[in-house]
Amino acid sequence: MTVWCQLLITSLLSGIAQLCQKQAALSKYRRNLCLWMLIALGLLALAMLCWLQVLRSLPVGIAYPLLSLNYLWVALMSYLLWQEPIGKQQWLGILLIIIGTFLLGSS
Repeated sequence: MTVWCQLLITSLLSGIAQLCQKQAALSKYRRNLCLWMLIALGLLALAMLCWLQVLRSLPVGIAYPLLSLNYLWVALMSYLLWQEPIGKQQWLGILLIIIGTFLLGSS
């Protein structure tokens, strides 16, 4: 697996973990809250293992800014899951993040 795939997987796992934390916050029952938090912790642990693999191949100064793709995943999925609005400024910010990620990744 290439380092870029590992970086993408790291970003996705971390983003999905954030969504699980949001779901935990919305839980009305303690059992559901604990379940969503455990899922989030598990995903974050997997993301950390993938991240360690990424750091073996890329300088942290390049790899870390590329994790900003989390903003894209979280914004899109929160819109799809909970119909959270994405305003014009958010879209502009996401576009700038994608451009910056592309510039860093191609250097």
